Amino acid sequence: MEKLPPYEDIYTEFKESNKQLTKDLWETVSAFANTYGGNIYLGVKEIKHDNYSTFIPVGIPNAKKQITDFLNNIKNKGKISSHIVHENDISILHINGKEIVKICVPKASYTERPIYLDHNIKHTYIREGTRDSEATEEDLKAIIRDSEPDDNYDLLDNFTIQDDLKLTDIQQYKANLIDNTGDTTLIDTPINKFLYDIGLIRKDRKDGQNKLTKAALLLFGKFNSITDIYNSFMLDFIIKNSPLDPNYTDRIYTSNDKETPDNIFGFWTAVSSKLETLINNKFDISGMQRKDSGKKLLIAIREGLANCLVHADYQSKSPTKISFFKNQVEFLNPGEMLISPAQFFLPSDSKTTSDLELRKPEIETSPQKTKLVLWKTNEEDFLKTMPKEWQSTYKIISNKLVVAYSDLSHLYKNRYQGRKILKSMEDAGLITQEGEKKGTKYLLSPRSPKLKKMMNNYIQNIQKSFLN
Repeated sequence: MEKLPPYEDIYTEFKESNKQLTKDLWETVSAFANTYGGNIYLGVKEIKHDNYSTFIPVGIPNAKKQITDFLNNIKNKGKISSHIVHENDISILHINGKEIVKICVPKASYTERPIYLDHNIKHTYIREGTRDSEATEEDLKAIIRDSEPDDNYDLLDNFTIQDDLKLTDIQQYKANLIDNTGDTTLIDTPINKFLYDIGLIRKDRKDGQNKLTKAALLLFGKFNSITDIYNSFMLDFIIKNSPLDPNYTDRIYTSNDKETPDNIFGFWTAVSSKLETLINNKFDISGMQRKDSGKKLLIAIREGLANCLVHADYQSKSPTKISFFKNQVEFLNPGEMLISPAQFFLPSDSKTTSDLELRKPEIETSPQKTKLVLWKTNEEDFLKTMPKEWQSTYKIISNKLVVAYSDLSHLYKNRYQGRKILKSMEDAGLITQEGEKKGTKYLLSPRSPKLKKMMNNYIQNIQKSFLN
């Protein structure tokens, strides 16, 4: 039996679209195509309440005509910049005797983006929660940068190994490579040949000269040389007890000072060393072997660090920032992830957070930035921070994601106590309520349920890391 999703989220939009296509339909098509893709349902009415909405399938009287109108308009460059949706992406659902049109909008490829309306690139939309928002100037710049070919292998004129790269960092990287691969022939390999062999020096076909790539500069460059190309280049690692603390207890950042790293590799090396000290000395989970659990957590955080550095948009004016707090590690980098959250949270051979029973990772990504949070506390520790009368309720909602009152009623002495507990948890921002009367459902707040399901799985191993 065909069913509608219970509510709107970042992937789902309902529109009533009575006798003809609703005008704001195209804004949603643009927004989904520029963000993660999603499904639009025509023939669903929104009924707004004080703090939530319910969605009722009312159907449309002329489903086939509206599909034909949509397909004609999607091919019109004056309406939308790319023919992003095709006939096989559209279907008619039969729900409660009503015809509902479902339009599956794929995420546009990076070469197609941005998808905009009315021959006007300023009419570009992105999806933010349940809203379609017109892209800001900075959003547009980020989308356009992503749509261009990766510039890491662009060649640099007037840059040299001696003047612009840190030789000590290259030697350290080569030593690490020898340790990991056992390839002792690298010991006597000259630096210029070594860089050529790993693709960081390439031949310019225009003049026949071997030249450094931008990737070489980012990985091993001197700080001042990097900022000649990437003016706002900045990598920053801070240690605080909590996000609310005004001051940090330690910091590692890139600069031209002798005591600080210059480049990505130097920063990676310094931060990895610091993380190893922090985790091995302080990490403990009750009931687990400290050594094993600390090692697994270190692997998780190093993967998050590698992802943060690999996916950063170094042309952005914003820094790449990693914050190490008592209970979590936050990775913030400019630029959108080059894979979707759905792909990012695929199961992998290493299910570290599941093994350690840690709180689920959280991720937010937009054209301008990506934020990943890895928790160092497990679910039981998180539950202990709540009032005792909330804990069983939260555990059931967390496991099932969406529940009815009947799934929880056995926890309470009476209906009054149950409603009081649920209302207090809702006021605290832990859960949210959807629907009304017998159709009332409770779910975790505020993140989209679809994203919550993805967060049950640990981060996929980073496939394109420059480290071994």
